[in-house]
Amino acid sequence: MQTQDVAIRPNVRVILKSDAEQLDEVVVTAMGIKRDRKALGYAAQDLNSEQLNKAGTTSLASAIQGKLTGVDIRQSSGAPGASSQIVIRGARSFDGNNQPLYVIDGMPVNTTADFDTGKSVTGANYADRSIDINPEDIESVNILKGQAASALYGIRASNGVIVITTKRGSKNNMNKPSVTISTNLSAQRVSRKFERQNIYSQGNSIAAGYDPSSSMTWGPKISELANDPKYGGNMNNQYTAADGMREGQYYNPKRAQAGLDGWTTPQIYDNVGDFLGTGFTENTNVNLSQSINGINYSFGVNNSHQNGIIPSTGMDRWGARGLVDWKINPQWNTGFSMNYSSTKITSAPGANDGIMNVVYSAPAEYDLKGIPNHEPGNPTNQILFRSTSFTNPYWWAEHNEYLQHTNRAFGNTYLEYQPDLGLGENFSLKIREQAGLDIWTSDYATVREMGSTSSLKGGDIENYGSQHNVFNNLFTVNFDGKFGKSDEWRLNVILGNEFNHESIRNWDYYGSNFNFPGFTNIGNATSLTSSEYKRQERTVGFFGSLSMSWQDQVYLTVTGRNDYVSTMPRGSRSFFYPSVSLGWEFTKLPFLQNNKILNYGKLRASFAQVGQAGNYYANYYYTPTYGGGMYSYYPVTYPLPSGVSTFTPYYRVYDEELKPQNTTNYEVGADLHFFGSRLKVEYTYSLQNVEDQIFYVPVDGATGYQEMLTNAGKMRTHAHELSINAAILQAKDFDLNLGINFTKVNNKVIELAPGVESIMLGGFVEPQIRAQAGCTYPNIYGLGFKRDEAGNLLLLNGLPQSSGNSQDLGNCSPDFTTGFTLGGRYKRLSLSTTWSWQQGGKMYHGTNMTLNYFGATKESLPYHEGSMVAEGIDEATGQPNTVEVNKADYYQAYYNITESGVYDTSFIKLRDLTLTYQLPKLGIFDISIYGFARNVLVWANLPNFDPESSQGNNNMSGYFERFSVPNTSSFGGGLTINF
Repeated sequence: MQTQDVAIRPNVRVILKSDAEQLDEVVVTAMGIKRDRKALGYAAQDLNSEQLNKAGTTSLASAIQGKLTGVDIRQSSGAPGASSQIVIRGARSFDGNNQPLYVIDGMPVNTTADFDTGKSVTGANYADRSIDINPEDIESVNILKGQAASALYGIRASNGVIVITTKRGSKNNMNKPSVTISTNLSAQRVSRKFERQNIYSQGNSIAAGYDPSSSMTWGPKISELANDPKYGGNMNNQYTAADGMREGQYYNPKRAQAGLDGWTTPQIYDNVGDFLGTGFTENTNVNLSQSINGINYSFGVNNSHQNGIIPSTGMDRWGARGLVDWKINPQWNTGFSMNYSSTKITSAPGANDGIMNVVYSAPAEYDLKGIPNHEPGNPTNQILFRSTSFTNPYWWAEHNEYLQHTNRAFGNTYLEYQPDLGLGENFSLKIREQAGLDIWTSDYATVREMGSTSSLKGGDIENYGSQHNVFNNLFTVNFDGKFGKSDEWRLNVILGNEFNHESIRNWDYYGSNFNFPGFTNIGNATSLTSSEYKRQERTVGFFGSLSMSWQDQVYLTVTGRNDYVSTMPRGSRSFFYPSVSLGWEFTKLPFLQNNKILNYGKLRASFAQVGQAGNYYANYYYTPTYGGGMYSYYPVTYPLPSGVSTFTPYYRVYDEELKPQNTTNYEVGADLHFFGSRLKVEYTYSLQNVEDQIFYVPVDGATGYQEMLTNAGKMRTHAHELSINAAILQAKDFDLNLGINFTKVNNKVIELAPGVESIMLGGFVEPQIRAQAGCTYPNIYGLGFKRDEAGNLLLLNGLPQSSGNSQDLGNCSPDFTTGFTLGGRYKRLSLSTTWSWQQGGKMYHGTNMTLNYFGATKESLPYHEGSMVAEGIDEATGQPNTVEVNKADYYQAYYNITESGVYDTSFIKLRDLTLTYQLPKLGIFDISIYGFARNVLVWANLPNFDPESSQGNNNMSGYFERFSVPNTSSFGGGLTINF
């Protein structure tokens, strides 16, 4: 509250006035240092516990979506434990890590996934390790976006830093412990359900008639199946000859194969709705805290349980935490923070292994759920409406598994000493020693039972995993001083050392061809292979910071850090990174003080450099595999049946002159507060130049290698961030607040290596997501339509044709993103909501493209019958096309070219809506109840699906989709009890 001078009189009436400047003036910066927000020369944005969208989610990424500027959050799907990509102010690395560093209670914590999904065209998604963080444990989140903000953390912070402070005991509870119990339940449904066409049946064309083994639905009308010449019960054919005429029915051999009556009456089945059920999420948290006699403690336990919308998928997470801060005496402080989590996730595969391929393409007249998924008495012989090179999704849910199980513990302990310097209150010295551990073991299993596909009759199992042991030690000396006649000069000096050591062990045990079904254990496999490797990494950093201010108006900070890393070649292991930032609170000028309109204004500017290290190896030998060029077949694999194995030089070579990637960042901005800080406006412009990118460059095969890890290429990023926060209404019984976060990032690849035009980030042979020189990052690369110079389609025999060579099909990055938060309160009732708007950007959506090709979409309905003359140029004559073609042939030719599968990803989405009611106090109990909805309204240019569902957990995530697990909407409620 604002300090006020009040005259002494018999009756004194004082109206408390909020001091908006004081309420948010302290933020947690690098190394856990608390600083006045006004003293920062760079942008800083933070969220407290109340601002996080925690209800109904187990993911920190989901909790902060739509609430921050300059932060791009791409979630892969709505599946339990789905991975998330968080990128701050655009990518720094072409194909390396672009995820920020997480720091929890002063301890750096690894959140990258244990394994990369690679090209992301097979298998299931891997959760990133931020899933081990319980959003309910968080007190505040501070985002250090620019390099000046994060430079003290060195190389690991080249992509920015997310600083998390967990909950502590409240100083208001001096007499007794405070207990908080919160729980919420919610149900999930697919956010945008694919509504397939239900007019036409299975078949390759109307002329060819009904075909019960085709993957297409270009067949005759479902209502006319009884009249089909081969399978109709109204017609003379082999089936009516055997069973007699069946008026109004048709024969489906798949039903007969499953032991059912082959004859059935045509009807419509909702195969998508039948398979994608209702998910369930439960979150429960119990916390005990208190602050008493210099001891501040907080202990908690939590559980999250999820059932996915896809059968057999889900997540269970159990966690416990403890935190103690102890002020022993005025000179000594100590404490610790510890966290434990056990996370088990069962997921579903996508892309070429995707079961959604079968669900979406299942003909409307085929009862995918009702027809048994295997022959009677033979569970390894599947039954499916199409070729069993794909798996029946119901059979998959009963027999196959993609399992992830992680046990993790992380935390730290510290000791602080603040000696009495004998120089008065203006000078202080703090010496802090902090040591922490981050230990986790992740076990993964991919189980595919005998008969999974026609190419995997014998089944297989892969048990693999990763173990990490990280030790981090941080030692800092912090000096504060005030100088001058009226203490107008302030000085802060920080010196420190950080030591980080990580030991990693990975293993992989693979078995194939089970002896018999029903026992999917590696001991049941007839062929076994295994591999294991260990790796250690060490980083030692020495850093310093000098901050000065004059009259609480001008602020200057200079930092420097030198890192020594073990992952680079000898002679290239030492790197120095500087930063300088300047802030000027210009409203401290005499003529601007006490201004009723502009009450606070600050200009800021910063410069910084920081880099990324590569992973250098001396060349080594490995056991190769030799592909035959055919889908999923390896004709030569080692060891051979005779037991003979082989080793050859690894196909990659590492540059002995490798040096660190370097990012130079320039940032300017302004913070303006109007009308007593009821309106706050913050703007930031940043320029990032990234040089000496580290990536794999193709080399001449005559060298004996395929690629070299070396330095090459440049990237440049321009970022604009605008944040507006307005207290629209403020009164005793009600308030209304609006927040707007606008971000525009232009991330461009300036150049790659000499002779290299683009590099692959993921995808198939075609299409791919690539980084391409001269283009924004990243882009879609694939076959386009063949066109003339004016852009007209060049048609061959009246049909579209491909360009023949892959080309740039569009920029993936959006033109801009905007988040809106609106919150209001009336007495005990409060409402909060978050909206997201993304404008522009493109993605390859293989599901839409393939379903159009199959004739399964409602968009295909006008093309099932009749003929047409397509617009375009007849390539043979050079004149406007006059060739009449079958509509279905045109539609299939069109959607057989990759460009047809590239879609605009603009959308507006209601992220969350929460309504809370604070009950009157019941004895010692404070109880609030709430209801919420998440991701319930989506307006998107992409048809049929949610644009925020995609493949991969790496840099292609968000831009490449093919039969991915769909996104979800959720509805639920909960309560919080305090006593």
